[in-house]
Amino acid sequence: MTLLATHVGNAPAARFEIEPFADVAFKELAAFPLVEPGVCRNPFCSQRFVQTRTWQQYCSKTCRKRDAEEMRLMGQKAAPALLAWRAGKYEKTDDDLRALSRAGRRYVSKLSSEWWCDRLRRAAERGAQ
Repeated sequence: MTLLATHVGNAPAARFEIEPFADVAFKELAAFPLVEPGVCRNPFCSQRFVQTRTWQQYCSKTCRKRDAEEMRLMGQKAAPALLAWRAGKYEKTDDDLRALSRAGRRYVSKLSSEWWCDRLRRAAERGAQ
């Protein structure tokens, strides 16, 4: 007998397959990494460490998990704005949809700028960059 799946009110969104940014922009990130190799990518840490692999970005699993939590939080904040931006990106006639799209674009731009500056500030406080 197969049991029916229970409904979970806070279940994650449906999945779709798209390559991670690091895979798509591998060449570009190799030429200009977001964080200097050998410096922990977690801005709360930002300590220098000896890489055991050339692609290693964090000094520990704890730092990787903490940074992933921050990325998840920013993704949840940005997701509705990204969808709104895209929904009206090519809209020609519906003024309300165009206004929503512009609001989404402004929000994403502001969020990404403030988040970038905050990460740089935290890293600088820890002595990196």
